[in-house]
Amino acid sequence: MNKANLKKNIIRFLILFVGVFIIYSIYIHIEYRHYISQSLDRNYQYLSSISVIGDNLANRLEKFVQLPIEKEGISEVKRELYDNWRIVNGENKSIFFYLSVISTLHTGDEASDWSLLQYSLFRVDSFIYGMTNKFLEHNSYAISREENEKMLAVITIYKTIRAQTDNKSADLEIILQSIKEPMLVIDEYYPSILEQMGRF
Repeated sequence: MNKANLKKNIIRFLILFVGVFIIYSIYIHIEYRHYISQSLDRNYQYLSSISVIGDNLANRLEKFVQLPIEKEGISEVKRELYDNWRIVNGENKSIFFYLSVISTLHTGDEASDWSLLQYSLFRVDSFIYGMTNKFLEHNSYAISREENEKMLAVITIYKTIRAQTDNKSADLEIILQSIKEPMLVIDEYYPSILEQMGRF
């Protein structure tokens, strides 16, 4: 009789244990999905901020490249070059902040897309930072044809991101595809990065 009761109790305990385990697993899965959803929502909020700041950066950079740099000896022209680049550099620092807080962890299937976006815009940041240092070092805003092409590529990138995020359902994959060509102008290593990620 005792053995029969012991056997029943063991079976009941095992059933209860399996039931609790299943319920706990479902709870953890739901919580993790919720966490991914929150993480993605935050990332898209950061992307929205980058989009607005990037659009302003692009507008200022557009004015910068249209100014007659060869006439920077004229005080008015030099002042305009300085003012526009100062804003470009400031907006770039703001974008860097938002890029740094974007999470590539716990973003599910979109993790590689966020990683590529971060890499892409960090390379843009690196270019602008390098140009700032060059201007300070040479005390001149003179740029080469290649640097001018890269600046036009930066304008295209941020204008494209702005246009894509204006839609309520911004598609990260479409954004990355849209900025691919200008990124190839800015970053010589971009083709190998795309190849490693199976996107080339």
